[in-house]
Amino acid sequence: MTAVERSAGSVDLAEFEGSLPFLLDPFQRQAIEALGRHQGVLVSAPTSSGKTVVAEWAIWRCLVAGDRPGGERVLYTTPLKALSNQKYGDLCRRYGAQQVGLVTGETSIHPEAPVVVMTTEILRNLIYDDPLSLAQVRWVILDEIHYIDEYPRGTVWEEVIIQAPAHIRFIGLSATITNVDDVAAWMTQRRGPMAVVLRTDRPVELRTWLGVRNQMLPLLDSRGQLDRATLEAAGREAAGDRRFYGNRAVLAAENDLLRIIEELRVQDMLPAIYFIFSRKGCREALSRCATHHLDLTSLEEKFAIDDVLTERLAAVDDPQEAAVYSSGLNMEMLRAGVAVHHAGLLPYVKETVEELFQKGLLKVVFATETLALGLNMPARACVISTFTKFDGQNFAPLRSGQLSQLLGRAGRRGIDSIGHGVILRDPEVDLGVICETLLGNDMAVESKFAPTYNMTLNLLRRHTPEQSEELLEQSFGQYQRLQALDDFRARRPNLEDRLEDLRRRQFHHPKVRCSERTLSQFLGAKQALDKARADARQLRRQHFRDRRGGRYGADARDPGGRLEHARRAIHEQEKRWAASPCRHCPLLGEHQTCHQEVRELEQSLLSAEATARERQHEFRDQLRAYRQVLSELGHLEHDQPTRLGLLAASVYGENTLLVSQAVLQGWLTGLEPEEICAVLVMLAADDRNPGRAAPRRRMPTRRLEQLAHRLRQAQRELAEREQEAGIAESRPPSLDYVEFVYNWSRGVPLTELQPPPGVDVGDAVRATKSGYALCRQLEQGLAGWPLLPAVQRARQSLERDLVRRL
Repeated sequence: MTAVERSAGSVDLAEFEGSLPFLLDPFQRQAIEALGRHQGVLVSAPTSSGKTVVAEWAIWRCLVAGDRPGGERVLYTTPLKALSNQKYGDLCRRYGAQQVGLVTGETSIHPEAPVVVMTTEILRNLIYDDPLSLAQVRWVILDEIHYIDEYPRGTVWEEVIIQAPAHIRFIGLSATITNVDDVAAWMTQRRGPMAVVLRTDRPVELRTWLGVRNQMLPLLDSRGQLDRATLEAAGREAAGDRRFYGNRAVLAAENDLLRIIEELRVQDMLPAIYFIFSRKGCREALSRCATHHLDLTSLEEKFAIDDVLTERLAAVDDPQEAAVYSSGLNMEMLRAGVAVHHAGLLPYVKETVEELFQKGLLKVVFATETLALGLNMPARACVISTFTKFDGQNFAPLRSGQLSQLLGRAGRRGIDSIGHGVILRDPEVDLGVICETLLGNDMAVESKFAPTYNMTLNLLRRHTPEQSEELLEQSFGQYQRLQALDDFRARRPNLEDRLEDLRRRQFHHPKVRCSERTLSQFLGAKQALDKARADARQLRRQHFRDRRGGRYGADARDPGGRLEHARRAIHEQEKRWAASPCRHCPLLGEHQTCHQEVRELEQSLLSAEATARERQHEFRDQLRAYRQVLSELGHLEHDQPTRLGLLAASVYGENTLLVSQAVLQGWLTGLEPEEICAVLVMLAADDRNPGRAAPRRRMPTRRLEQLAHRLRQAQRELAEREQEAGIAESRPPSLDYVEFVYNWSRGVPLTELQPPPGVDVGDAVRATKSGYALCRQLEQGLAGWPLLPAVQRARQSLERDLVRRL
């Protein structure tokens, strides 16, 4: 870099800092200087520490500093549409609506603007479908890049980084992760130099508290160590956790919701986000507050809340939507400063809660963990109501990374000098687990990369099979697999030395007459003796029964002499065992321990090597398996997508092949628009509780009943084929939302639409949106197909503002 360039960069940095209402932190300055050197940057810092300022420098450089001689552009990607909308609003307010665009699939505002905000999936689709549209893009900002660790969406982030045009530089913004250097090293291999910028300290001090019997005790002392007095107090309380009712022991209630809120108020810790890891729990908490007439706002704040609600409802043009939104808001509790926030709410309701909270008008929000995913809702305190969370299969204690992200909302920069993280003691979780998690450091991201049908088809549209395999081997998943293999090979000499040392000294003693061979025989004889005795006990239970009552008794019959044979077997094994020199060895216990360690080391060496080698080419083998299935089903011919394959390549979802199968078999032909919508939502939506037994659902029409059966049969046949190929099985069709989407498409008023039993209205509308998105994808893929007009009519029947808001 020349002296002139360095000088220009310093001028730009000073000018940019002058446009801000605050001075840059050292880590922000370090990252911006790296960008000025034409490097990519990966910033890892705690929540609310100002990571986005780094990204805003690239935007400012593009818009204000005259850095667009060729019309360079910046794309800002987020993992969630809500985050995209929020960032779009922020950038419009700062730079003007004409300078900023928004693309979220169904919403497209100024898509050719110099700065465009979009979800990461939209950018992935552009890379596959229209890479020339990215010719002028200079920077891509990947907000929340640690989503690489999310299954199955993390694959999208890797696809973008691997396949984006080579001229694009990346700015990655991440929560604090421990293996940020690994992520940067992988990105450097593919994208060129990537600077790593770390900030480990929080901009606002965080104090952590343990909620014990409605009191808040400090978890850490002034030195950052676990507070001894708190641990002793919690230990005493734990001893009294169990209460006995008759002969039954139950866990006593630990903390009371209303008393904890009162303690937060008294300790000046409001506003607070109160995390409860279930929607039902959030609703019950709000209901309890309402029952006890909890009121946390002043009269002036109530008037301000009324103004926000009135203004937001006035902006809704559709009276039906306004009525639905009003029914989704608990006006009484909002005016009292209390609300809920979870993924089952309509977007309008969540946005209203977010706006009121950001303005300081809400004092307590009961929220599921979705609120911790990047939304701008900092609080003075965050409360963790329970330390266990359902992970999709079981309830498990929180991990350090999860706890850090939840508590990261505590402390509002520029408002609070201290943030508070309150962990309510959970009688089901040992206090040691809570303390270990709080002080732990397991925030490493692990690739969830996995090839799919859609990825395979889109790769083969532009690349040979060999080139496609090479691209997959540039993934972060492949990088971590090779890293694991290298780590094992580095450890292997030490393991082998340890194994050799154990073998050499195991029997090296002047008083020991046994050897590896005699010890193996001795242990084998002992195992055989134990088995013979167990067999004899089983025979006694079988042949010594009281014939009159069926109880074990003294019947001496022994059909076939099997018991006598068992006794002889025991006698033989006892003789063999007794004759072993190992029986009287003074070091037998030590030898047995050493023998077990030798076996474990040998097994570890064999299995680790086999696993590492097997996973070394895992993605290549998976791609070949997908190619095989796609070829067998007519989607590939000579490793090139057929007309059917090109259709499937336009469908981004888990049921790509079932969608193309439905088109190929003519199952959508001749259907009414509402029937097409119902079929597509079967293929696009996820059931709310996929693990439970599916109830019998009545389909709106006979044709839909038949099609549901055909789709289930097609999925079972495809799953068998996938099982044979060794790839992930396609998801069964969803039946939860068929009637809801069918009625939505027919134009049933929103106020009369009822979500399925046990399903929140937000989930039902989101399922409708997934069917709508699939319609739009099919419109692109069906160009030239006779089915296209019918799909267009189906898409139009779903279009309401409520869908576009999602």
